[in-house]
Amino acid sequence: MDGLLGRRLNWLSLAALAAFSLHQLALALGFYFLLLDSFLDPLCTVPVVLGLPSMIARRIWPRLALSWGSVALFTLALSLAFEWWIPSFDTRFTRDPWDVLAYALGAAIWRLAEPQSL
Repeated sequence: MDGLLGRRLNWLSLAALAAFSLHQLALALGFYFLLLDSFLDPLCTVPVVLGLPSMIARRIWPRLALSWGSVALFTLALSLAFEWWIPSFDTRFTRDPWDVLAYALGAAIWRLAEPQSL
């Protein structure tokens, strides 16, 4: 996709941001969807949190590509923080092992779609 960001654009990160934003809007308007409410946000987290900064960073470093290992380490840290540590002291968060799977699936799909060395 050659556009404003040239070949550094990752459509999946932008689609994940749009899906996350639309889901949050639907929740704010009082619409609830059981499966989406449970798994959409964790599925979109890694593509948004790693994807958007990566697109911006590739404006400066065109050959930037995060390794599978760095993406896996980030996903593990995210999972531990939001599915184990934070729920231990904040009742607004619950431990859900299915969310860990959603984080991992989102990370894997994003990493496959992420541009390699350009």
